[in-house]
Amino acid sequence: MTTHFSNGVTNVPGKMQGSSLFTHAKQPIITANDNEFVYQNDFVTYNAGDWNITETAAASTQAANYANGFLVLGDDGSPSANDVNLVEGYNVFNYQQNKKMAFETSFASIDVSEANTFVGLANTGFADPASLPDDCIGFSHLEDTTTIQFVVRKNGAGTSYTIDSSPGGSDLTFSDSTVATQSATAAQIPSNTVRVGFRFIPAGQEGVGTTGVYRVYYNGNPIFDQSATTVPDDIGLAISMGTNTKGTTTTNLMVDYVKVVTERVV
Repeated sequence: MTTHFSNGVTNVPGKMQGSSLFTHAKQPIITANDNEFVYQNDFVTYNAGDWNITETAAASTQAANYANGFLVLGDDGSPSANDVNLVEGYNVFNYQQNKKMAFETSFASIDVSEANTFVGLANTGFADPASLPDDCIGFSHLEDTTTIQFVVRKNGAGTSYTIDSSPGGSDLTFSDSTVATQSATAAQIPSNTVRVGFRFIPAGQEGVGTTGVYRVYYNGNPIFDQSATTVPDDIGLAISMGTNTKGTTTTNLMVDYVKVVTERVV
């Protein structure tokens, strides 16, 4: 039957022609239903009063910039070694063994080899991306590497898994970002952004066995399932985004967006 829908009609939730990992949520996710607790920020604006800020450099800056909106965490001048620029939200996200949780982000860094970064969920009080949060589920990149790790920790212990570029493929390469010059035909958008995310799927759901799994994604595609043997289940988690400079080179972490969907606690 001919329809007026370019992609036909489906009862599968999700964006048309999209590869969102939030397929268990109604779309667009900002209008979630009563069973979901949702947060997303595309950084069209930035209000410092909404965040807990850790900055050790005199010229640190946090600002919304570039086309589509990016949160830029960096240093306007030459940083000192181990300068930190980090923003945290509030501990309103909670791991629950029987409730799904999803997180996705896209980010870039000007100088990958000089940067330590963390973007994800962590308990507030995390102060330095050169090390891992004591309690977290998120994505870490460490200086002198080109890899990104999916990290899960509880009480200072846990596991890290290198993100692959495809299922069973080679390690994802995190490359230096540049920003194009604005013109009538080319907007300012940081290059080499990486889009990563995870979904926690509880045991017994979506074909998962007796132990829940973290399903890790790159560019909206599932890369691997990791058994959820480590879970920060006794503490609240907050959005956390930050960078630490290895030396005196400006690294600038640029976060395009963050999204979180959990099943609402009732």
